[in-house]
Amino acid sequence: MQTCKTCGVALDVTLSHCPSCQEEVPFGRLTNVLGLVCRHCDAYNDPGARVCLACQKPLGAVAAPAGAVARASASSRPALPAQPDPARKPTPARARLIVDRGAVAPGAEIAVGPEEVQVGRAHGQLLVLDDPCLAPLHASFVVRGTALFVRDEGAAGGVFVRLRGLTVPLRPGAVFAVGDCLLRFGGPLPPPPPPIPDGTRRLGSPRPDQPTVTLDEWLEGGLPGRSYLRSGTSISIGRAGCAVNLGSDPHLAQTHAELLLDPDGGARLRDLGSESGTFLRMAPGSERPLHDGDAVRLGREVLRVELG
Repeated sequence: MQTCKTCGVALDVTLSHCPSCQEEVPFGRLTNVLGLVCRHCDAYNDPGARVCLACQKPLGAVAAPAGAVARASASSRPALPAQPDPARKPTPARARLIVDRGAVAPGAEIAVGPEEVQVGRAHGQLLVLDDPCLAPLHASFVVRGTALFVRDEGAAGGVFVRLRGLTVPLRPGAVFAVGDCLLRFGGPLPPPPPPIPDGTRRLGSPRPDQPTVTLDEWLEGGLPGRSYLRSGTSISIGRAGCAVNLGSDPHLAQTHAELLLDPDGGARLRDLGSESGTFLRMAPGSERPLHDGDAVRLGREVLRVELG
C-alpha cells in the first residue's frame, strides 16, 4: 500500500489513478505493464488482473473515498440494545374471556381491563344463574401489568386450569377433571399394617408387586363414587379400553389422559390430545398467571383466554 502524494489518500498498488483527486499513480502504471505478484500465494498474474488465478483471492480492491470508508465502519459496528424509556409505562394486557361450554351460550365473551372481572352465581360482572356448581363469588380475573391472572375466591367447587404441553406432577389429594368426571389422586398404596399381636397376618388379596396408586371418583354434591387401585408405570384414563374406564360421557375421549408412575413413588398427569382437555384444580385461595389459549373451568363453565 502507498499514499497519494497529492491528497494523502491510501492507494492500492493496482490503482492507476487516485480515487480522490484523480492524480496518476506511477507505480500503478508500471504494474499494468509488468503484471502483479499475489501477496497471498506469490503467483504471477497478468497486467490488469484483479483476482489471483492461483488462489482466487483479490489482488487489490479499488480504494473507496475516505467518507465512504467511515460510513461503512460506522454501519459495521454492532447495534447497541435499545434502552428502555423510564418515563414510558408498559402497555397493559388486553384480555377476553370466551365461553367454550356451560350454562352460558357458547361464544359469549367479556373483556378484562384494568378492573377485576368477577365470576359467580350472584356477584360479579359475569353472572351465571343456571349453574348450581358455581359459588356466589367463584373466581376473579385481573390484568396486572402485561399479564392476566385468575384467583380462586375459595369456592367449594374450586378453579381448574387446562393442562397444556408437558406432564405436571401430582401430589396425593390433587383433584383433576376429565370430561364431566372428577377424580382425586389418592397417592401411592400405603404399606400393610403390622400383624396382630399373635403374629397372624390379615387375610386379603395379594398385594401388587409394582408401583400402585389409588384414584377416587367424586360425584356431584361431594359424594364419593368409584375407587380404583391401579398398578404399572402408565395408567390410562378414558371412556373405554383404558386402565380406568369412566363410561359414557360426551366430553370424554376414548383414551383421554394418562398417569405416569415413577419408581420413586411420584406421579405425573398428562392429557393425551383430547378435544375437551384435562383440567387440574388450583390450590384453594391461590392465584396464577394465564397465557393466550389457556382454558379455565369454573363449575360447569369453561372459559377460554385470549390475549393480545
